[in-house]
Amino acid sequence: MREEEIYVPFFAKIDKICQKACCQSVAEYGFTPNEILVIMFLADHQERNSATEIAQYRNISKGLIAKSVESLCEKAYLTTERDAFDRRLVRLNLTRKSLEVVQQVRQCKRNLMEEIIAGIPEEDLNVLHRTSKRMEENLRALNAPRSNHHPD
Repeated sequence: MREEEIYVPFFAKIDKICQKACCQSVAEYGFTPNEILVIMFLADHQERNSATEIAQYRNISKGLIAKSVESLCEKAYLTTERDAFDRRLVRLNLTRKSLEVVQQVRQCKRNLMEEIIAGIPEEDLNVLHRTSKRMEENLRALNAPRSNHHPD
């Protein structure tokens, strides 16, 4: 396997393990994995608070997000409101009831990350941090709208 083919499955594996651990950490609430994803996305990205933005950012169908949003509203973990400037948009807001869930999931993620990085020297973690930031910048550049103008 080529070196560059290792990264995507590696990061996907971390994400999958994290999602599973987070689901277990709040199992008593009876959430689906997508409901937890919606709650945590809104907690971590307050400026991206529409179902469309969650679907695009997490690459999940809008239908699945809509189903989770509806369920979370029924359970009173989420409220919806029309955007003040664009009435077509529906903004999603976490309720106070969701705060305990957010805290539990964040603690689970912290504990999991401590286990994942156990035994790794601080200098290696610093390199990983700098590299991750650079990769994130590169991804942002790839996702930026590109001009259709082609010089002649």
